[in-house]
Amino acid sequence: MSVKIGVIDVSTFSWLNQNNSEMKEGVVKLDDILLFKKFTPDRTCLLTDKSPTSNPKPLVYRRTLDVDSLINFVNTHCNTYRTESGAINMAGLHREQILQNLFKVSSVTNVKSSDVFKSTSSSCTIASKAQSAECSDHFSNKYKSIPGSSNKQMKKCDRIAVPSKEEFLHSYLKLSTPVVIENAIQHWDAFRKWSNEFLRNMYGNSSVHVKLTPRGEFEGVEHASLWENYDSFEIPLKVKEQLPYPDLVVVRPATANVKFSEFLDLMKKISDEELKNVSAYLEYSSIPEYFPDLEEDIEEFEFTRGVIQRKHLNIWLSDGNTLGKLHFDPFDNLLCQIDGTKEVILFEPHDNQRLYEGHIPEAMLSYNHTNIEFRRKTLLDSTSMVMSPVDITSPDFTRFPKFADTHPLNCTISEGDVLFMPSFWWHEVQSYPNTDTSRNVAVNLWYEPFLTKEFPCPECTLDVNPKYRHLL
Repeated sequence: MSVKIGVIDVSTFSWLNQNNSEMKEGVVKLDDILLFKKFTPDRTCLLTDKSPTSNPKPLVYRRTLDVDSLINFVNTHCNTYRTESGAINMAGLHREQILQNLFKVSSVTNVKSSDVFKSTSSSCTIASKAQSAECSDHFSNKYKSIPGSSNKQMKKCDRIAVPSKEEFLHSYLKLSTPVVIENAIQHWDAFRKWSNEFLRNMYGNSSVHVKLTPRGEFEGVEHASLWENYDSFEIPLKVKEQLPYPDLVVVRPATANVKFSEFLDLMKKISDEELKNVSAYLEYSSIPEYFPDLEEDIEEFEFTRGVIQRKHLNIWLSDGNTLGKLHFDPFDNLLCQIDGTKEVILFEPHDNQRLYEGHIPEAMLSYNHTNIEFRRKTLLDSTSMVMSPVDITSPDFTRFPKFADTHPLNCTISEGDVLFMPSFWWHEVQSYPNTDTSRNVAVNLWYEPFLTKEFPCPECTLDVNPKYRHLL
């Protein structure tokens, strides 16, 4: 990190506004200091110009004799950690210590993905049209568990009792360390109240947004040629040139807006096998927005209070046989298991070239409720930025050889457990139902991340979120 300093002798200063369409003029005094933030390219949109504007808008510091306030002004807006002499300050030293000691799975196990996951020669999950018939049997049986190719077992998450605020902050949050917190939520009212009957009585007439897929897989990656409009769909050349895998698509599930009672009925039919080749999922549905009264049945964790800022509170409800494919979330996550279990396989975010992070085009399934039939109908002009093209249930080590050297971490959680999943950790989630209730229920809390990064950017590394400078 560096700050470049220059001196100008002007009484007025002009710059373009953010859309470069109109000149703005600001009056500056002789002793004023103008600060221009470092240009950061917009990685989210492949159509935007990645070059810096010629006239960026400055921040104006009205100069005083207080040197400390000037240093603080520069450090805050430039995300630097310097003293008056230019040395790294104590907060900066703390930041360096954190980044040098981030948890790495490779530090606790030598078991690699090539030791654990069995590749299939046809690579059925990224199948072409020519392979689709060959892969049909593979598709029907692949989601129950992650097959192993050797006797080596992947490392399991540490399991702890509910931590103190200091332990959580220093041992897990700051060091980006996944951990299972055992029996952390069994005292929640949600455990004794949230039966399907209770939920139906409370919200049966409420509208919910449900995701639908065949075979229980959500957001998998496959070959674009499997889709009906493949021959007529064209990706803009400027976009296509920037796509690392223009032949692949992330399969978004079909959607339906239904009454909550209808969703519960659908879920029961799936569990009873009255409906086959269909999976319905109420995933990451906002509790404050759709089920506000349920928030009373959930208690805030004392170890997060005043430490990290909650952004979202969601409920996850399904018949329990769902597979959420490999992706990351730009939030710190507390995943709280109420009914059933989740087998969560994690991969560290420190070298995302091994997980092949990047933009992947999207496609959306359609579902005919009358015929109970899915169609690969629509390729989209949008891209996903958080999905990996690697299918860990049958990885293609020829196309994605770097994945072989990743180190998987198994963080399975049961009822009453909470998984702390730090921001940007890649994860694949296989859910299983409670055998008595035939469902899987979880709540997750997403927080403003303590560690953040630019994305999609496979070579970019984690850094302390400027919003948490006060914790350094």
